[in-house]
Amino acid sequence: MQSGSIFRVLAAAAALAAAAAGFLRGTHAAGGSDSYCYLSQAELFASGHVVNVQPIATMATWERGTEAFIPVGHVRAYSPPGASVPMCPPGYPMLMAIARMIGGRPAMFAVVPILGALAVWWTFLLGRRIAGPAVGATAAVLLAASPPFLYQIVQPMSDVPAAALWAAALLAVTSDRFTTSFAGALTGGIVTGSALIVRPNLLPVAAVMALVVFTRRELSSRMLLRTWTGLAAGAAPFAIAVAALQNAMYGGPFKSGYGDLDFLFRLDHVWPNLQRYPVWLLQTETPIVLLSLAAPFIAQAGRRECVWLLGFVAAVFACYIPYEVFSAWWYLRFLLPAYPALLVLLAVAVTTLFERWLPRWRVVEAVVIAAMALFMVRVAADRGTFGLLNFERRFRIAGEYVATHLPANAAIVTGQESGSVRFYSGRLTLFWREMPDDSLNAALDFLRAQGYRPYLLIEQWEQADFVQKFGRSSRAGELSWPPIVDINHDVRIHDPDDYARYRAGLPVRTNRIWRKR
Repeated sequence: MQSGSIFRVLAAAAALAAAAAGFLRGTHAAGGSDSYCYLSQAELFASGHVVNVQPIATMATWERGTEAFIPVGHVRAYSPPGASVPMCPPGYPMLMAIARMIGGRPAMFAVVPILGALAVWWTFLLGRRIAGPAVGATAAVLLAASPPFLYQIVQPMSDVPAAALWAAALLAVTSDRFTTSFAGALTGGIVTGSALIVRPNLLPVAAVMALVVFTRRELSSRMLLRTWTGLAAGAAPFAIAVAALQNAMYGGPFKSGYGDLDFLFRLDHVWPNLQRYPVWLLQTETPIVLLSLAAPFIAQAGRRECVWLLGFVAAVFACYIPYEVFSAWWYLRFLLPAYPALLVLLAVAVTTLFERWLPRWRVVEAVVIAAMALFMVRVAADRGTFGLLNFERRFRIAGEYVATHLPANAAIVTGQESGSVRFYSGRLTLFWREMPDDSLNAALDFLRAQGYRPYLLIEQWEQADFVQKFGRSSRAGELSWPPIVDINHDVRIHDPDDYARYRAGLPVRTNRIWRKR
């Protein structure tokens, strides 16, 4: 087998391993606010809608009652009154909507593993184009082993799709056809636009894509005009689509579900984020990743391309350094669009160092890369990546219990599961964290008056907050009677009607559901 074939096989194996991790250890669940937001929006798109309409919300009798009918991951819609919309960008949900129409709900959970595999393969192709198959295979293996990449490939979220589509965009604009034909430039623009619709805030990065023309040896004003016109023409329809959706959902083409830009992006976020992201990167990718900075200076071939890739990485980082401050390492997921380029640069540096100064020790290079990949996979495992399946399972179990055991007119007062219960059961939910402290009794009475039977679904970690919020003004808020079901001690469902029976000395039976973790 020729060496090029060996590297292709290695990259393909890495891509298949990434897909296997996503399929076999994926949560496959509508869990918290992020995953439910994307899945909810996908189902809206698949049904031909962009807004969740809940007429009963406008009839609520307590203060700010409408807000309680907005589940996690959603915000108030611009119109009509009482409606809510997902707060997330539309690109990834559009992909899931297509999968939903083709293969039903299970197909939506296949999008991330498939795109994860493609991200690894496209990283190989990018590295091979820049500096040869060894560089491509090294970058592909390192991406497949990257802790934030693995952490996100097991969840139905947009981070891996964003990384995959930006890798595809990098591949498209580094093609010779990008600068030699209008069709090639148009294709590059279309792929870049598809990446932008997943992460609209990375619009400044599109400018870096245009700068790839300066990596070409021969420049002309005609080539620049043709290439940049094609790039803009390809990306423009996606920008228009995002603007139109945001106008329909949030009341303005430049508004988003995440709030005002001047609140999310601030200069006082820069220093805290500079103290976080670089440290997390070194902890998860090892300090060897710093060699990527040297690639433009030591590369024997593709030096201009390495300078451009480093600019691309810097642009992605720059888009998130002023962004809201978070404290968990897995927020490196924001930076995943930069990882294919970053790891290609790292592979270029490592390969060049061994070729130039240690040509007789090339086997050591393979050992170093293998050790680095194994270390990163171990970091991912130690940080709970492959346990998310069991951790998120409660959302599906609780939602399916509501669907199969509670009456069709059940209305669920809940918190973290206000989205997942809707997803799995189709039942009405109220988000108790948006209710005033003295409103629980009024909400329960309102639901009964509208023909619903109310239940309280509370996660174990939420119970103290729930009791503190409602316990002073409502007996139901005390949660002082047995639940009708206890799921792994994680989730409990209480029937408020059982309170009087329990106080009268009548037994309340608790159905205990245990699932092996």
